[in-house]
Amino acid sequence: MINFIAPLLAISSSYSSIAPTHVALLTPKQVEEKLDTIIVFTPFSKGVPKYFSFEVDGKKKNIYFAAFSVKATNYLSEKIISTSKDSKDKYSYTPKSLSMFYSLIKSEKDKGIKADVVYIPDPDQKVISKILLKEQGEKINNIDNFIANNPIIFCPNPVINATDQNSKKSFIPCSTDYKNLKSMIDRVKFKKKFPWSKVNKPKVMAIPLAQFINTLNTSEQENIKNLRVIPSPSSIEAINQMNNQQK
Repeated sequence: MINFIAPLLAISSSYSSIAPTHVALLTPKQVEEKLDTIIVFTPFSKGVPKYFSFEVDGKKKNIYFAAFSVKATNYLSEKIISTSKDSKDKYSYTPKSLSMFYSLIKSEKDKGIKADVVYIPDPDQKVISKILLKEQGEKINNIDNFIANNPIIFCPNPVINATDQNSKKSFIPCSTDYKNLKSMIDRVKFKKKFPWSKVNKPKVMAIPLAQFINTLNTSEQENIKNLRVIPSPSSIEAINQMNNQQK
């Protein structure tokens, strides 16, 4: 357990500290809205997020968790929470948007609770995340540990546009699920300007969550307004099942 959490806290904090000093295009409220379609599953107990206590480097550390898929919750329960002294406590996983999760954790910390937040990525995205980050030339120390502990947002490069069937507004699709975004790109029909023109099909880019949020907070690019993270099909299915069970 010590080997898992200690490096994670160090990597997460150092990676998110990079922030260009220029005027952001999106307001904090707009950034919050962008994070509202990223679904996480977090342990809940008695109507509030539940933290678990661990001993890290000889010190007690309280941790809230956000799992990015149902498979991630299974890994969290079996491999991590099982090693906590609170492992026998009753809890259940509740789906929340990432922005709502942040808001709930802030409310708990405002009560005086001292705890860190640890993300549990979708295990199904780890292999492709490593491949893409290497192809993109990212220089990350201990990349296996980084990928195991940092969720990835997948976005098209160059961008493509999708249309919301309800509002009819176009947007740039991203996803927490590689196959979900790749299938959207594969369905796009590209028109050649001239018969001899070469068409460069967009590729999927892997963007660590901290870098994605940092970009939302600092980018001056106009198309940042059009980014939308599509929930993964597995998360939507899990939420629908939970809703049906409550009826």
